[in-house]
Amino acid sequence: MKQDLVRILRDIFSSAGYNVVDSHNHDFIAEKNGHRTYIKLSSYPSLPEIRDFINLIQDGEGLYVTTGIVDSDLLQYAEDAGLNVWDRDDMSFQIGRAVLADIEGSAGELDLLNKTAKKRETASLDEPVITATSSADEIAKVAIDSIFGNGTAFKEETPAEEKPLVSGYSERSPEPVIASAPVQQQKDVPEAPPQTDGILLNLRSAPVNMNRDHAISAARPYVYNCQDILLKLVPFWKYEFHLSTEQRYRSKIVDISGEGSGCMNALNGNNEQIVLHDVRETVSVPDVPYEVKHPVTTEEEARNELLDCIIDEHTRDLRFDNTQGEAIISEHKRFKPASDDVELNVKLVYVPVWEVKGPRNSVEINAYNSEVLSNPVDDDAEFV
Repeated sequence: MKQDLVRILRDIFSSAGYNVVDSHNHDFIAEKNGHRTYIKLSSYPSLPEIRDFINLIQDGEGLYVTTGIVDSDLLQYAEDAGLNVWDRDDMSFQIGRAVLADIEGSAGELDLLNKTAKKRETASLDEPVITATSSADEIAKVAIDSIFGNGTAFKEETPAEEKPLVSGYSERSPEPVIASAPVQQQKDVPEAPPQTDGILLNLRSAPVNMNRDHAISAARPYVYNCQDILLKLVPFWKYEFHLSTEQRYRSKIVDISGEGSGCMNALNGNNEQIVLHDVRETVSVPDVPYEVKHPVTTEEEARNELLDCIIDEHTRDLRFDNTQGEAIISEHKRFKPASDDVELNVKLVYVPVWEVKGPRNSVEINAYNSEVLSNPVDDDAEFV
């Protein structure tokens, strides 16, 4: 349900001239005229979640979109912190504006982050507002209801004349809102506990930042007709090393130092250029067919192979020239660090990978950073 709403908002921002990009920490990022906005969606707003969202915003601004009820104190806290907040009415209003602008051919000039939605709250109650935008707002509400129905993410609202004040309720106690509705509406809105999307696995893994539909779209240039798709959790030996040593040769001192990090595939031993900034102790996978691959190489084998590669990479061959009379004598010397000179940290982590299969070939896509892989992660894949 959330992924459907994310896709709708991404399309609307794209139609409005925003450059929409994926994000590891947010649902997506919208950029326009050099200004960046981080967007996060939530069905059950809470103060810790809003605080964490604000702390993750380093440049630009944030837009917090919620389909639940926002407490007045929570809303005031978010606005005082400079955070834009869309509730369900704001979201419907902005979607309606985008639909109308698209019909008029002016979608590229639309600014979705202005204060138009908030101006509705300060409008005079004695003067009815009848505009094309209000009609588009109603269209957007009907579209949202038809897509998402009356599930837990969207609660059926009471009529305008009977609707209680939002400030009297919190996001954790929606019962008074349901009680004030007519009896026939209570039958249409069954109470249900919040549901988490996907399946939670106890694996140290990078998160799944790319959904199934985006993986199929990204695979179309490589696989014309998608016949099957599988999410694989592939083990990698994530390593970091630091090297610092000095070796003497006669009167000279040779300094050998270096540091780096990377990931070694625990299935085929390939050293991949994968950067993992976000590794968690658990991973939530969507409710799709998935497979957890078991490592073929042990930690000791991976450590020994990595040490050999690091030592070979930092081995230095130097030439020394000495003059004896009129003769020049050249001498070659190899300086090689020892295993004890290398501080190596190795951990087993899993990387989610989508494998999209076609009639003749398949392609693999890193579900963490949306990168199409050029090398197969195991021996079973059949690449282009």
